[in-house]
Amino acid sequence: MRSASCGDGALAADRFDALDDAQLVAQARTELPYRTGAYEALMHRHGSRIRALARRFASTPEEAEDLAQDAMLKVFFELPRFRGDSAFTTWLWRLTANACIDQQRRAAAHANTHSLDGGDAVEHLVDPVDGIAATEARIDSERLLAALAPEDRLLVLLRLLVGLEFQEIAEVMNLGLSAAKMRYTRAIERLRALATSGSASDHKP
Repeated sequence: MRSASCGDGALAADRFDALDDAQLVAQARTELPYRTGAYEALMHRHGSRIRALARRFASTPEEAEDLAQDAMLKVFFELPRFRGDSAFTTWLWRLTANACIDQQRRAAAHANTHSLDGGDAVEHLVDPVDGIAATEARIDSERLLAALAPEDRLLVLLRLLVGLEFQEIAEVMNLGLSAAKMRYTRAIERLRALATSGSASDHKP
């Protein structure tokens, strides 16, 4: 019985892998919260990018994990009400963006309880495969991103890390297309200026 059960699980996984996002969304909408297979397949497909964005947006690994979990929980509870007015990925990143901004507002409201030391974050970034130079570059990029306002940091990450087009970013951030492009350009220019001056730590958002 156990081997048959394992085989059934593999077949189920293959079945979900064969479905595109729209098909998985349609199935998840009818099954949640009682059956979670389609939802889990969606999170398996997109969860790594959600976690990657959370790691670059949050101040610590613990905050990043909480942020990613919060975003995925929002998807779980809101997916049955998803109407398909926009692409699923646009809707997904809008929820994730809202989770990021909400987390930043909570952190700002309790700023006295948060440390800016960053020691845990630095330890989390250590990658023995990439070597010291790559690790230092990653730490520098974290400091530069932290100098941006939360909305600008999120916009840059959606473009450079997630790879969204500007039209998608505009929809996710509730901006006009021209405004999204302009804010991105200004954010990149600020990052370049900070990188040149080497004073990111002196320019908090």
